[in-house]
Amino acid sequence: MDFLLPLLAGLLGSAALALRPPATLASVAITLATGAVGAVAPLPRTAPGRDERTERSLPWLAVTAVGLAAFAAARVLQHPLAPRMAPVLVATTAVVGVAEELLFRRLLYGALAVFGAAVAIAGSAVVFAAVHIPAYGAAAFPVDLAAGLLFGWQRWASETWTASAVTHAAANILQAAW
Repeated sequence: MDFLLPLLAGLLGSAALALRPPATLASVAITLATGAVGAVAPLPRTAPGRDERTERSLPWLAVTAVGLAAFAAARVLQHPLAPRMAPVLVATTAVVGVAEELLFRRLLYGALAVFGAAVAIAGSAVVFAAVHIPAYGAAAFPVDLAAGLLFGWQRWASETWTASAVTHAAANILQAAW
């Protein structure tokens, strides 16, 4: 039952992200605050891989490279969706990506991991995609779900949230800068 508090914190943080005003300083502050909660909230003691890595674990660099390659390929194949941003805003999108991964792949995934990897991957991906509907619309849900599934797989395969954080930050930079 030690998963309930992290799960509640993750869901409340997700609700705060879904309700944040779009593209404002307040939005960035809310995202950073939820990332801070994701960073400090305790994970369940029963979460697999919490204390030591297993034989299933893949090398962090390989897992991160798969995610980076997927987002780079997607960016090359898509037409521009947003106007180019100033360098400070590009950097901000990278930090926002890390903060979101602290919430979704460290905290929420960690809380759901007590139910197994499939639930943790799918659950954190669905919540991730749902949180982005107010900002990008329902049409973006499948893309955000796919991104969330990739991030969840990275979390599972590397047994750390940092691979998905690097990938998420890079994906945000690719979207904002090119």
